[in-house]
Amino acid sequence: MRKDHRTTATTATTAADRSPMAYQLPEDAHLALVQARDHLRLLARLTEPRTEAGDDEVPLSPLALAHCFDRLAGDLDGIVQAAHWPGRASPSR
Repeated sequence: MRKDHRTTATTATTAADRSPMAYQLPEDAHLALVQARDHLRLLARLTEPRTEAGDDEVPLSPLALAHCFDRLAGDLDGIVQAAHWPGRASPSR
């Protein structure tokens, strides 16, 4: 009869092991994310339907909106590229 000599690996769990994994953002990327959020809120307010009596209309051309959204997309690309897992270096831009 053969003896089974398999060993099992045991690991000690720490608080860090039990905490959920999350991406980390460098401070400048976090600031860019906050600014992108604020920019989107501004665009939402500028494009809200107005009453016909509203004198405070701000005309936004489709070209201007396209430029705003294109810039936001570029900003968000940079933020996504800056995100990294804890313990790993942030990728270079």
